[in-house]
Amino acid sequence: MALIGKPQTLKEVNSSTIERLLFKHGTLTQPKLAELAELSLPTVNRIISDLEDTGTVCAAGHTTEGAGRKAVLYQINSDAGCIVVLYYSWGKYLCRLTDIVGNTLYETVCELDNSTSRAAIDSTVLAVETVLGHARSDVKVIGIGIPGALMPDGKIFAIPKIEVWEGVDLEKELSVYFDAPIYIENDVKLTAVGYYNAYLRKKKVDNFVYIYAGNGMGSGIIINKKLYRGSSNFSGELGFMAPLDGEAPQFDYTMEGGYLENKMTPFINDYKRGSENANHSSTSALVNFFTSIAANYTAIINPAAIVFGGEAFNEALSDEIRKRLALFSPERSISHIIYDDSEDSGINGLVLACVGEMINDVRIIQTGGV
Repeated sequence: MALIGKPQTLKEVNSSTIERLLFKHGTLTQPKLAELAELSLPTVNRIISDLEDTGTVCAAGHTTEGAGRKAVLYQINSDAGCIVVLYYSWGKYLCRLTDIVGNTLYETVCELDNSTSRAAIDSTVLAVETVLGHARSDVKVIGIGIPGALMPDGKIFAIPKIEVWEGVDLEKELSVYFDAPIYIENDVKLTAVGYYNAYLRKKKVDNFVYIYAGNGMGSGIIINKKLYRGSSNFSGELGFMAPLDGEAPQFDYTMEGGYLENKMTPFINDYKRGSENANHSSTSALVNFFTSIAANYTAIINPAAIVFGGEAFNEALSDEIRKRLALFSPERSISHIIYDDSEDSGINGLVLACVGEMINDVRIIQTGGV
């Protein structure tokens, strides 16, 4: 959408548009950038010059096509900064340092002490500092994936795996220690982003649901290529789904991960303990539970695909869900059921989200150029 803005704002946002295009396409010439950004060539020339001066963009050779004068190709300078990400997994942080375009430079695992809120914050700061010790350029974004939801005001809620952070504004707490922007997002939502980019984007599957079950449960929803968060960022928290058979609540499930997570956890744990020879009742219960979830998502969202990932799943279990789903949903409406056996979708999604945080995806235009 075109907006009217002040000259300095126009310049900043148009500059972000050029950066976004270079992140997306890799290398582009100024004429191609002008075409894609719908900006004048002189405007793009000035933006590229400024970005070269700041070290954000650099030349990447010349075009090889055509018989005339070769045009200069430009790309994001990968050495212009770095990204630090911490992704929570089973009581620890998977930590990664990347360059500004997302290439991995360093990885490690750091402990998270969740005995108190202060201890959890201090161990998070220590993890970031551990990764920063390997950085050779300025950190542009610090990203953290957590097993909880975030209110629009930044406060964390529904986080039974780190109960001491209930109601904590983690971004505010960490900003005391670091100057770089802090990006925080739910872990399963990030997994959906990572899986989409790695496997579904090129297949043009633009609407899907990622369902995780293992150390807790949750889901991420992608609609029209975008992560859907809901009015209070609570979308996808399927552990909080309620029974549909009229069963009355036995107690307050909100601090236990929700009704469904409370109901399913014993079956998930039993299934994982005997992953090779899981008893029939646990396997059958999980198939029934997740078939119902898949059928409900199919009826409400009708995604092109439903992806199952996490320690509670394997290919055989996903196959059973796929077969059973035909008893609940009309054949023509059934989503493509996929099993994700990768372990990096979550942290990869966090890196992608942090790269996106550096780029303003809104273009403002003004008559007469910038």
